[in-house]
Amino acid sequence: MNEEKLFHIGITREQGAKYAILPGDPGRVELIAKYLEEPERLASNREFTSWVGKLCGERVIVLSTGIGGPSAAIALEELCEAGLNAAIRTGTCGGISEGVIPGDIIVPTAAVRMEGTSREYAPLEFPAAADFGIVKALSDAAEKNGFRVHTGIVQSKDSFYGQHSPETMPVEYKLRNKWSAWKKLGVLASEMETAALLTVASARGVRMGCVLHALWNQERKSKGYEDSDDFDLSAAIKTAVDAMKTIIMADKQKKAVSNIPPVPKKRMIAVVGPTASGKTDLAIKLAKKYDGEIVSADSMQIYKGMEIASAKPTEEEMQGIPHHLMSFISPSETFSVSDYVKLASQAIDDIIARGKLPILCGGSGLYIRSLIDNITFAPDVPDEQLREELNARYENEGGEVLLKELAEFDPETAGKLSPNDGKRIIRAIEIYRSTGITMSEHISLSKLEPSPYDVTAIGLTFADRQNLYERINTRVDKMLKRGLVEEAENFYSSEKSVTSSAAIGYKELKPYLDGRITLEAAAEKLKMESRRYAKRQITWFKRDEYINWIEVDQCEDVLAEAERIIAEHDSKGSGEAAQEKTGSAES
Repeated sequence: MNEEKLFHIGITREQGAKYAILPGDPGRVELIAKYLEEPERLASNREFTSWVGKLCGERVIVLSTGIGGPSAAIALEELCEAGLNAAIRTGTCGGISEGVIPGDIIVPTAAVRMEGTSREYAPLEFPAAADFGIVKALSDAAEKNGFRVHTGIVQSKDSFYGQHSPETMPVEYKLRNKWSAWKKLGVLASEMETAALLTVASARGVRMGCVLHALWNQERKSKGYEDSDDFDLSAAIKTAVDAMKTIIMADKQKKAVSNIPPVPKKRMIAVVGPTASGKTDLAIKLAKKYDGEIVSADSMQIYKGMEIASAKPTEEEMQGIPHHLMSFISPSETFSVSDYVKLASQAIDDIIARGKLPILCGGSGLYIRSLIDNITFAPDVPDEQLREELNARYENEGGEVLLKELAEFDPETAGKLSPNDGKRIIRAIEIYRSTGITMSEHISLSKLEPSPYDVTAIGLTFADRQNLYERINTRVDKMLKRGLVEEAENFYSSEKSVTSSAAIGYKELKPYLDGRITLEAAAEKLKMESRRYAKRQITWFKRDEYINWIEVDQCEDVLAEAERIIAEHDSKGSGEAAQEKTGSAES
């Protein structure tokens, strides 16, 4: 092992890392290192202080670079010798554009090379440009955290006081003229390291980007704006760390995909959409047409005894088509999304092994997306004490408090939940407390492997939402005539899980069963909640671009249109396969 330390930054090559975050001030290194897992101090030499830790399982160095281009370039050069692949500088700047307010985040796309270091690497005609992937990761991270962010060009200089006190300089006229040019050209801010770092990164073949915190804006002050200078760099640091996580996970995904040999996809049709849209009827017709079997994707049809409330098809309605994952567990048992994905995958494999076509049918969007996107789930952390503590806090303090706490470290997950989603809020906090990785990061990492399915997804919707609502109202009336009230009485007289208790159809009838409201009022409540549920389903599914939509109230023959979509999908797949075969033969 080569134990020789790199001359300036004081670490060995073996202590290096593929990823680095580079503040200027040594005093900020430990602040950033606190965001890492297992942080430890590496070295300190002159302005170069370094710590190391992990993000998303990868080693990350935090190294201070001092003031100005020369020392920043030295730090970057030596990190490259130690195996650097991507780096983010987090620093400060002063605003030039009047739109930059103190406290804003600047993500430079490029820098004006008004400094000397970069000229030792490349002629002035060469642009100091940031890596696009890092720019996007930084700007996305800032926006997700709710920070004001600007992307564009910054000016890099060597003389701090040349900007702040140009009148003291013999070349005052030159400095003022160039400052005027930068304003006219829309340059956002002025600082001292970006151009050097971006140019060195280009010369050394590593990815580089910067995130800057605007301390002040002398242009705004000169125009009379009463801005307070802002020296809190926490937003820039948080942006840099979150962006680095994105970069690491993207790198992992590329590596995972490149290492996976091509495997034939499992052919499947999916019929999705809101409640009462006609999914079951279409799925059965497609199963008869294509020799298929149906796999339910309904979070309530899994339970025994919940026949009417979950709108399970009757034996007569099934028309002899086998249906899987219906009525196989008691309402008293808990059942998770990961349980569903495991069992649905097994059912699909069994159907394919018997030469049949699996047809996924249902309206539980999370079940469907998790299965099709091949999402793996965060480990079940056996910390009963923590879980009991969080459950007690949810009961005593309420969902709002815990959701706000979750948003502090995982705003992406928190933004998808409501205070009523107690189980999911508690799970997300529990995962982070136990593993140090947020739920949203777990989900991103879980998508590293591509989907094993070749899916034709058909969604049923309505051009006029009122037509769907009328179908929902009619369905509720039929459910009541079939005996929904009696089924609800049986449900509440037996043991039930938290999941099954959430079924629409029972909780709306509970006030009637308790004698608090009339059956008519309960029925209207059930219709309203069913319509709201349908609206949520439509919103969920509309985010999935792979779904081919059929407007039921505008289509004369839904089955024929579905067959056309399937034929088009199969034709496209055959064409791509033939093209790949031809290309392989030619090469």
